Amino acid sequence: MNWSLFNVTNNFNYLRYSVGIAMMFNGFPLIFFIRDTLHVGPASSVFTAIFFSFALLLMVPPTLFKRLYKPNVILINLAALFLLLTLFYFMFLNHQGKSVADIGNFVFTFGFLALLMHVPNDVKDTLIQVLFLFSFFTNITLVYSLITDPNWTPGMRAAVNFANEGAQPGGNPHITARNGVITLLSAMVLLGNTKHLLSRLFLFFSVLFGLGVVILSLAKSSYLGLGVVCGAYFLFHFKFSDISSVVGNAFKFRNMVFIILILMVVYYFLARYGDILNLLLGYWDIFEDRIMNVIFTSTGVRLSEEADVDYSAMGRVSGFGEFMETLYSWDVFLGRGYKNDYLDVPLLESWVNHGVFGFLFFTSFNFFLFVFVIREVRRHTNPLTTFLAYFFLSMMVLLFTGGRPYDIAFWFPYSVMIRFLGIKYLDAIPRFKKVSRPAPQPISTVTT
Repeated sequence: MNWSLFNVTNNFNYLRYSVGIAMMFNGFPLIFFIRDTLHVGPASSVFTAIFFSFALLLMVPPTLFKRLYKPNVILINLAALFLLLTLFYFMFLNHQGKSVADIGNFVFTFGFLALLMHVPNDVKDTLIQVLFLFSFFTNITLVYSLITDPNWTPGMRAAVNFANEGAQPGGNPHITARNGVITLLSAMVLLGNTKHLLSRLFLFFSVLFGLGVVILSLAKSSYLGLGVVCGAYFLFHFKFSDISSVVGNAFKFRNMVFIILILMVVYYFLARYGDILNLLLGYWDIFEDRIMNVIFTSTGVRLSEEADVDYSAMGRVSGFGEFMETLYSWDVFLGRGYKNDYLDVPLLESWVNHGVFGFLFFTSFNFFLFVFVIREVRRHTNPLTTFLAYFFLSMMVLLFTGGRPYDIAFWFPYSVMIRFLGIKYLDAIPRFKKVSRPAPQPISTVTT
């Protein structure tokens, strides 16, 4: 953590760019807190539009349309093809009606992408720290929302209850889980580049805090996503020789003080709040039951006596049936139209609703993004790109388990990845060493 980057006097432009990007990248938890917990503003999509408009306003540079920065060319071309295709379907092959919310989603997505082209590469160091603190703060707002919610009790999924009429009860725990994942991953990335003891303690606590939020959310996709992240890290970076070096470093005085402080905090916490451990074990039992239900629903195999039908998984199974019907009909070429069918599997829905070209563009975009992510996981170019790479791995599960291919929950993070992932950073290019000219030698009078 470089706390000097938060000096508003010296770093004002990069800070406002970063805050605007963070509000777009991970703004929904704060929107729900302000709108539904504090009851500030209208409890509708109008407040969301105001929030995102303010975020884009923060990103407007003084050199608008005069200086642009090069994004990942492959990703932005594929993204533009898919987004323009869906915009065409929205205008001309739309059987659901042209809602104001859909128009706003297109406006904010294209506006966010356009303004990101004006943000310089050097914002990366400020942006990763703002993303971390932004998610950490929204985790605190979640705790406040749960404490002040009379309908929430330990054992329920952690989420902010929506205040607008007709909203789903219990809020959206997937937004909660995503915010916890962002806190966890950004803190882990910053932890590896932080030397100050108090900052390391704060980041380590943030990792545990984010993990706790993910556990409380009971979002299976986030659990699986973190499993993918851990698998990728161990696959590309873990060596058995690291175990001995870790054990040796643990006995250094500085690290021993750090470990002892952590153990003391954990001991005090468990002694003061002994029921927390039992609560976490209860959440694990709930998660295990949900996994058994998904397996039973998908395969018909009952691995436990308590296994029952999981209705969300049943929706995806029926969605696969819709995909197979489309595959053997004339809709396989052009699709059924914008948002005609909801499959809850974005990759399949891109084909069912937008035909073979929609599937080709959306799948190709995610495939090349995955290629750049794996390359970044192996290289660790800088903290921001490393965070974005691991975050994509955590949300990659959603391509098969939830959402729609044009959701802004996908395309806002995608836009940041298009701008900063897989591009050249000048401070990452090794400099050529200056070759010193050899000293002149005296000319020998002897010739051959």
